[in-house]
Amino acid sequence: MKIIRSKNNFRDHRGSIADIFYNKNIKHISMIVSNKNVIRGNLYFKNNTQYIYNLSNTFEYWYKKYNSKSKPKKILVKKGDLVCTPPYEIHAIKIIKKNKLLEFSNVIRTKKKYRNDIIRIKIV
Repeated sequence: MKIIRSKNNFRDHRGSIADIFYNKNIKHISMIVSNKNVIRGNLYFKNNTQYIYNLSNTFEYWYKKYNSKSKPKKILVKKGDLVCTPPYEIHAIKIIKKNKLLEFSNVIRTKKKYRNDIIRIKIV
């Protein structure tokens, strides 16, 4: 897991520009809207690297390596943060308040390919 805090690359009287990606192979983008007090994820990907860009309220991101015996770790993901989840990292998101985020994948996400790439394991 890697978290990237966004920062403005350019600002003037019109507003600002914050770059999110540089040279990434993105094949699918989803907007995910979640109600408060829900859990998403509890899985890992065999091939996909997933990026989650938080558009609104802070949420809990839980993660651990697939073969790790240790307990999952938790970080708080704030508005404007980007989380990178590599393959074979079990992860879950606990939504605290209603939330909106963007999910970017480097694997084409058809139903069949998605089902073949995920393994569900409950950590939260």
